[in-house]
Amino acid sequence: MNSFKQKWAGYSEKKKRILTALACILCFILLLSLFIALKLARIQYDPAPETEHAEPASTPAETDQQFAGKGRSTVNILVLGTDLPLPGTGDLGRCDSTTLLSLNLLTGQIKAISFERGISIYIPSIWSYDLLTHVYSHEGATGMVNAIESNFGVDIDGYVQINFDTFPQVVDAIGGVDIDLTDEEVTALNNEGYIYAGVWTQAYVTPGRNHLNGHDTLEYARLRAVDDNFGRQQRQRTVMQAMLKQVRKLTLFQMNQAANKILSLIHTNLPKMTLVRLMLNSVKFVGADLQQLQVPEKNGSTEYTMSTFSYQEQRQRIAEFLA
Repeated sequence: MNSFKQKWAGYSEKKKRILTALACILCFILLLSLFIALKLARIQYDPAPETEHAEPASTPAETDQQFAGKGRSTVNILVLGTDLPLPGTGDLGRCDSTTLLSLNLLTGQIKAISFERGISIYIPSIWSYDLLTHVYSHEGATGMVNAIESNFGVDIDGYVQINFDTFPQVVDAIGGVDIDLTDEEVTALNNEGYIYAGVWTQAYVTPGRNHLNGHDTLEYARLRAVDDNFGRQQRQRTVMQAMLKQVRKLTLFQMNQAANKILSLIHTNLPKMTLVRLMLNSVKFVGADLQQLQVPEKNGSTEYTMSTFSYQEQRQRIAEFLA
């Protein structure tokens, strides 16, 4: 110790400042690494399924290396909103919400693409076509990623899956969201009048701005009795936008508490290096405005009549949107 003090005393002031700065930087890196490690430990990672139809899965290390090698500034995540498995059966449930989020790590820009659940998709495991919403029932989250990639030409880095039980907890973790409701939406959510929506809010809602808790936000996002599934998908994107705006209102302490809760609720197969990059750039996305695209566009089509649209045209729309 005395030897160190003697050496330190012999250093010039400039050298002392440099060594102090390096020590501070090292401490910061160590603390940041610990912080990220604790966050990653909360996430529920899904193992890649092994079926005769599935492609051999890359290891996390291989996937991280491939991602880093691309030098991409964007991360494409398929966000899956699913209902619950049927007890006592092999049915995984359905995927009622399929949204591709493209996050630009440099600019903080977020692009959201909603895929209509009635799209006709070829499912390898049943050697037949079925609705996109049913792909999850047969092949799970990995099958959903494969379906979107192969049919629409999009490179997807991984998925984040959340179900009807956990989504309300996610919204409550950030303190609820502000949503503007129409007269028809209010009538349906309050279970009043001629509209039977099959959903209802815990709180009595009114036309205009309402602050919704997790349960009521889920009911709003599931609502389609007042229009159709295209309207429901717009409501789901509205919820995403409202959540981004709500996070902007939180203090750093509240953001950290919310992150601890939310990370423990989601399932994902995103490589850990990708998650680290997202965490390090997360502040750029707080309060961002979503750029939105519906696939396919409505154009008079209705749910369950989606087999006639052109995949090539939709691929082009998506490519131009993501460019």
